[in-house]
Amino acid sequence: MSYKQERERLRELGRKVAEICSCPQIQTNKKLWTNMNDLVPTRPLIHTRDCPIYVLEYKNELTPVIEDEFLRSTEQTLLLQIYEWEHLKHDRVVEPYIECPVVFSDSGFGIESDKPDIAKAKKSQYLTSVRYEQQIFGIDDIEKIKTPVVEFDEDETKKRLFLLSEIFEGILPVKLFGRSQFNCTPLDDILTWTGIDNGMLFMATEPELIHSLISRYIEAQIVRIKQYERLGILSSNNSNKNVGNNCIGYTSQLKEPTESGIGAHISDIWGENSDQIMTCVSPEMSELYAFSHEQEWASMFPLYSYGCCEKLDNKIGSLLRYFPNIRKVSSSPYSNLESVVEQVGRECVISFKPNSNYLSQVGKPDMEHLRDEIITVCRLAQKYNSNIVINMKTIITLQSEPWRLWEWYDMAHEIIGAYFN
Repeated sequence: MSYKQERERLRELGRKVAEICSCPQIQTNKKLWTNMNDLVPTRPLIHTRDCPIYVLEYKNELTPVIEDEFLRSTEQTLLLQIYEWEHLKHDRVVEPYIECPVVFSDSGFGIESDKPDIAKAKKSQYLTSVRYEQQIFGIDDIEKIKTPVVEFDEDETKKRLFLLSEIFEGILPVKLFGRSQFNCTPLDDILTWTGIDNGMLFMATEPELIHSLISRYIEAQIVRIKQYERLGILSSNNSNKNVGNNCIGYTSQLKEPTESGIGAHISDIWGENSDQIMTCVSPEMSELYAFSHEQEWASMFPLYSYGCCEKLDNKIGSLLRYFPNIRKVSSSPYSNLESVVEQVGRECVISFKPNSNYLSQVGKPDMEHLRDEIITVCRLAQKYNSNIVINMKTIITLQSEPWRLWEWYDMAHEIIGAYFN
C-alpha cells in the first residue's frame, strides 16, 4: 500500500470518527460520566475496555490494512472507536481529536522475573501461563530495584505530530498524548520478584525485608512520575481514559486537559493503585504492608482510585481511613457487592466487575445470571443512593461470538433504563 493510499485510508476513517463526534449523545454521555465522578447522583453507567482485539473482531471490522507500523497503530485506534460506537454505544464517549503518542523510553525497575513462555506466545493471544523465577532472596537484593530513567524523544515526536496533522487536516485536530496511567502495584510486582510463596512467608518471618522492598519500590515510582512531569509529557486522565481499572476519568474537580495534550502536572490527574495479590490476606496485613506504604504515593494526587480484581469488601473501612482522597473503589466478582455499597455509600464511585466467565463460557452465555447481576446493581444503587459503574472486563474469549458482549450491553442499558427513568 502506497503512502497516498495509507493517507486516504486514515482520512476516510477520520471522517467517520468526526461524524460520530458530532452526535449529541456524546456530550450527554460525557456529562453523565462527569456527574458520576463528581458524586452527583447518577444512574449506573456501563463500561468495557481493554478487551483484546481478537476477542472483538467481527467481519474484519477491526482488521488494519496499513503497513507502516506507526500509521497502522493510528488506524487500529480509529477502527476500534468506530466499532465501539457501532456495537457498544451506550454511555460511550469519543473525543473529537486524533491522539499522537509522544515518543519516550522508560528503563523500568531493572529487575524482571524470567518469563520464558512470552517468546512462544503470539502477539494476538493472551498467555495461558507464565513461569516466574525468583530474583530477590534477601536484604542485599534490594539494590536490584533501580530507579527508572525516562527519556523524551522530542524530535521524533514532532515528526509524528506533523505527519498526523497533515493527514487529518480539515477533518480532526491532532493532540499529543503522553503518560497518564501509573498503576502503582507494590506487592503485585514485588511478589513476582520474590516468588509468591516466599514473599508471603517473608511477611511473617522477615517483615523488615518486605517493608524495605516496598519503601524502595514507592521511592522509585515517585521519582519516575516526577520525571514525566519535569519532561512535560504527562497527560491528563480527566478525559476518556481509564483510571486504574475503575472506569474513565471525567470530572469537574480536576483541571481540564491542556490544549496541546501534554504538560499536565501530578496535581492535575487521578492517582491509582491496586494490590491484587493481597486479596488473600487479612485487612490488618493489608494495612501493614500495603495501605500504610501506599499513602505516600496516593498523597500526591487530588483524586484516587483503588483496586482491580482483588476482594476488598472486608477492607473498605481501611481504604477510606488510609486514603482520604479516594474517589473510585473496585468491587470484584469475589466481593459481597451489597457490603461494599453499604460501606461506601455516597463517598466513592463503585466500579462493579461482573463475572465475565458467564459471558464467555463454552456453549451459550448465562445471560440470566448476568441479568440478575445488573438488576442487583440497580436495586443497590437505589437503596443506598450510590454511584455504581458496571465495568465488564477481563474478557479473554467470547467463543468467536463478539455479539455476546453487544447483547450484554444492550441488556444492561435496557434494565438500567427500566429502573432509572
